[in-house]
Amino acid sequence: MSIDDVKQMFGQMEKDAALKNKYAVMIQEHRKDAETRLAEKLIELGKTSGFTFSKDDLFAARSEFTDKVNAGKELSDGDLADVAGGVSRKAAAVCVSIFAVGIGCAVLSAVVHKTEPGCAAVMTTSDPNCKNT
Repeated sequence: MSIDDVKQMFGQMEKDAALKNKYAVMIQEHRKDAETRLAEKLIELGKTSGFTFSKDDLFAARSEFTDKVNAGKELSDGDLADVAGGVSRKAAAVCVSIFAVGIGCAVLSAVVHKTEPGCAAVMTTSDPNCKNT
């Protein structure tokens, strides 16, 4: 497939609801598979590092972390539009990588010493000038 074919396919998705739906389903399945594989790797890393936790424990910790980070934040107009209209093309394109990084970030933030900056300190969208230092 050429680059032009890729561009044409994504352009066609804007017009073809069935194709757009197939893409959304594929992304959701891929996200679940990637999440499962990453969780298994993190559990194994934990075991080899002297920590014991399950996939449920990992997801619960991630949920607590994201709830804490997002507490008091309001959705932007773009976020509201995406929620109301479903997954945007941009969101679908980056969703898998963000989700995978999110699990790792939550785990790292949970185990990093409190005086060191964790992922939440350096991975933010609230300050476009924020740099990872």
